[in-house]
Amino acid sequence: MKIHYLILMAAVAACSGKDKKTSPDILAAPTEVTASLSGTDAVRLSWKDNCDGEAGYYVFLRAGENARKLVETLPANAASYTFEGLEPGNTYRFGAQAFGEGNAMSASVFSEPVTLPEPTPEPPAPEPGIKFNWTAVSGLDIPDAVKVYKTDDPLNGRPFNAWYAIADCAKDVEFRVLYPGNGNARTVDDQAEEAGDCLVLVNGGIFSGKYLEPIGFAITDGEQTPWRVVEDDGQRVDREYWSADGKLHPVSRGMFGVDKTGKPAVYWSFTPEWGTVYVYDEPIPSTAGETPCPPGSTTYPSAPADWTPWNAVTCGPVLLKDGHCPITDEKTEKGYWKTNYELWADDIYGVTQHPDRTAVGYTADGKVILFICDGRIAASDGATTLETAQIMAGLGCVGALNLDGGGSTSMWARGGGKRLNSNLKGNGTDTEERAVLTTLGFFNKR
Repeated sequence: MKIHYLILMAAVAACSGKDKKTSPDILAAPTEVTASLSGTDAVRLSWKDNCDGEAGYYVFLRAGENARKLVETLPANAASYTFEGLEPGNTYRFGAQAFGEGNAMSASVFSEPVTLPEPTPEPPAPEPGIKFNWTAVSGLDIPDAVKVYKTDDPLNGRPFNAWYAIADCAKDVEFRVLYPGNGNARTVDDQAEEAGDCLVLVNGGIFSGKYLEPIGFAITDGEQTPWRVVEDDGQRVDREYWSADGKLHPVSRGMFGVDKTGKPAVYWSFTPEWGTVYVYDEPIPSTAGETPCPPGSTTYPSAPADWTPWNAVTCGPVLLKDGHCPITDEKTEKGYWKTNYELWADDIYGVTQHPDRTAVGYTADGKVILFICDGRIAASDGATTLETAQIMAGLGCVGALNLDGGGSTSMWARGGGKRLNSNLKGNGTDTEERAVLTTLGFFNKR
């Protein structure tokens, strides 16, 4: 106790001001020791000099719980030092200590911890768009605010027929999702004509032919449609899915929709219970062959976005999010699609297959685009999901979602009679138009 008292008295005497003579063994410690960021990998340490007896300063750093490390010896008139080449994401404390002749030394004083920020990754380049020569479809009974176009330009050397419709759903027309309900599948033509005020309509979400129930759900005027439950195992297919690896994984489903003002958006959605929908800027990263991820929550895979869908449909995969395509044709070491986070079967994910396609997206200025293409016929060989993403980007979309395709693909426009695309299939014969559970499109404002 006596030794501690003598040291304390000496320190007090040393700190009494620059005009006071300091002890030959104990120097006044620097004060106001402050560390602040000085770049992406640099921190500036500064302090107040409190005595005249020092010969210089030592500066230190501590990384996490590691011991302090002497970094530099500075002259007596120094009052700051910049540490460079630090590791982003690491937490450091920085210290200064005065030293004098012989063994004269002050206490070393450290700053508050400073964590260097992680570097902001460079955003991926925007998805390169595929552009075609488009011709306006004439003879339709629709207002000038809605445009419909067609192309028969080849796609990557293959024959190709496609259509798209575009409208401003926040100003000129309404975007709506139709759901007849109770497993009552109806053709796109029938749903359009029964609605009465429909202008353009395409097929919507994927559904099970066996159960005649949707894989996922829709939201119509703020009301969530019932989700599909597989009775034999209790699986809720809009929140969990049996993958190609034979495991049940949590899944987030791609969602396209508009809010109550008509503003469009694309997100990934997760439904913890019926009537509650979370939407995220990123998917649950479920990958076949890997350990199942946690289910979606208010913190995972991120905090939910502040957006409330009014008319929306879930499907997938997401083709464009913020101008970038989140899917690739890469495979994992176990041979599964690396970015098939929604765990769609090959005939849906289809990064190497090119059937008929239906997609919906929106442009940077908020216009909604409905797209379809024929596939599996001589006149049109269809599009892969990656090609569909590039086509939507070429139309100016910054967000886009793949919808049900194949035999479900259909576009109806008022005044055009029946559907605009072909009924012909791979066998070259006419078939009946497929009944579907959900549709989406442009309507007169109510």
